[in-house]
Amino acid sequence: MRIRNAFIMTFGLAGLSACGGGSTYGTGPTVGGKGGGPVGTVAVGSGIQFVSGHNGSTNPAVDTIPAGTTVTWTWRGGLPHSVQSIGSPGFASSSIQTGSGTYAITFATPGTYRYDCAFHGPVMSGTIVVQ
Repeated sequence: MRIRNAFIMTFGLAGLSACGGGSTYGTGPTVGGKGGGPVGTVAVGSGIQFVSGHNGSTNPAVDTIPAGTTVTWTWRGGLPHSVQSIGSPGFASSSIQTGSGTYAITFATPGTYRYDCAFHGPVMSGTIVVQ
């Protein structure tokens, strides 16, 4: 039984790490805060997760931007991903894209906008706080 459980755990973790897929997301200029990347820069990290390049936050990846900023998500690789608005306030969601793709939204109204990947669901999530 322990060998079977170890086998399942090993292949389960290998499957999750295979979903990492070299995807990145980004926006314009850096605006205050921690980290070194531009506000809104988000990468798909190892496993199924959004990672903020600006402050290193994960699941949810959280970025704070001024109203009127355009956020552009860009992904590469063979895995399917999307940007799906969840909750209220909301924004127009992208389609699921496999391979390279981009998606851009200008956030004009202050609020907290939550999103996830329609393919991977809530285990791959992010938040944009618009001030």
